[in-house]
Amino acid sequence: MMIKETSIVFSIFAFSFMLISQNVFADSDQEKLEFAQSLEETLGHFWAIEQNLNEQNAELALVHATHPIAELYDVMKPELNEYDPELDAKVRDTLMQLQNKASTKVSREQAQVAIDEAKEVIEIARSTIVGENLSADPIFKAKIIKGLLETSVAEYREAVSDGKVIEMAEFQDGSAFVWKSEQIFKTIESDIDSHIAEEIEEYYEDLWNSYETKADPEQMETFAGGIIHEVEEILGTEEEETDLLEYVENIRKLLEQTKTEYANGNNDIALSLATKAYLDNYEFLESPLIELGHEDLMEEVEIMLREELREMIRNEEPISSVNSQVDSILEKMDTIATVVPEFGPIAIVILAVSIISIVAVTSKSKFSINV
Repeated sequence: MMIKETSIVFSIFAFSFMLISQNVFADSDQEKLEFAQSLEETLGHFWAIEQNLNEQNAELALVHATHPIAELYDVMKPELNEYDPELDAKVRDTLMQLQNKASTKVSREQAQVAIDEAKEVIEIARSTIVGENLSADPIFKAKIIKGLLETSVAEYREAVSDGKVIEMAEFQDGSAFVWKSEQIFKTIESDIDSHIAEEIEEYYEDLWNSYETKADPEQMETFAGGIIHEVEEILGTEEEETDLLEYVENIRKLLEQTKTEYANGNNDIALSLATKAYLDNYEFLESPLIELGHEDLMEEVEIMLREELREMIRNEEPISSVNSQVDSILEKMDTIATVVPEFGPIAIVILAVSIISIVAVTSKSKFSINV
């Protein structure tokens, strides 16, 4: 098949695939998409708990049992409370209790019962908030796959340096999100073009090999990016790489909204917005800041945003105190905005050349396409 003909086939397929779900997925479902991704990340942490319990690693099991209630729940709470306050309380209590129930202090079987019960609650939340139709929609699932892989890249960049794991919790976070994305992919694999599916499978093999060998983050990102690219072909929305300054601007907007919602007494929404500023945006700035030699600045803002601000909102501190904290973070973001452009053209050229080289080698060795 000629390259032109292949492109036409893929384009027609992508368009047809979009039409299948056009009636169930719309821009208005963005909040449900974010909620669903938080659910999938929570399930990824459950998987990590299981792996650590199997290895009798109580410390890391506790880390993954804590993460959902410490961060992800804050993102989910506004939707949960709006749809069903009783379900909100059930999700909160289940995630809080998981820290004690899923541990090495009880038998492995008892811990698994607690994890399975938590999984059931997550599925109830999915059915209630997202709905059965949207949850089953291939386009919706593809978007979640993309989001999980993007987050896994950020986690891996924090975790690996010079062929060594320097942050094991983040390393396991990344692998858990890759695992979860692959599980979702398997549910839509039969719905997509067989050639695209085969390429995605091979990229997953390379991605897992990156974890096995503790490969350079750039290499890991290349393989994750290969899957993301294929997913974007399916979605018909091949996107340009997000500029680092876009994350800065997103944080500014979310923090201004945080101030407004907190001043209006909407503490849960304010906490959710502050959490999104960190999880969905600031985490993607951390590795570039370290690479640019601004690790102290990165850590300072991380503490201000992830720990201090969110704790102030939880403790219902005075509006003036929260506003002051936000303003201090915004000042730091102004500094970061002058720093991250240094990560620009030269780094992008080097990364592009690296990606082209690796993909070319991979294509020659693994793909057989008639041209």
